[in-house]
Amino acid sequence: MVNAVAEIVEKDQGADVTHSVGTGTASSRVMKKSNSSKKRRKDRCLFDKCGCNALKFIGDCQFCHGHFCSKHRLMENHACQGLKSCKEQMHQRNADKLAAEQTIVPKIQI
Repeated sequence: MVNAVAEIVEKDQGADVTHSVGTGTASSRVMKKSNSSKKRRKDRCLFDKCGCNALKFIGDCQFCHGHFCSKHRLMENHACQGLKSCKEQMHQRNADKLAAEQTIVPKIQI
């Protein structure tokens, strides 16, 4: 008599479980396979002692390249290292813009 082997593959909380049951025997084996896909960790706010989730698009700081939550997304709120250079750039940009827009009054000869 030939022992027939039936395999049942089940999903059990993210891990594959294979049961091998042999007919005519009293033993059964249970083998767990490790799940090859790892869970992706959520991005957390980089501000000190803040464990909130970082926002996807508006939480990224282009000056210090950090990821922040809604409370700390502004440069002033997370004490960005690029804040001073950003202010200087904007001041210079506004000064150049004002200088370009100044009108020169032509002298009228009578």
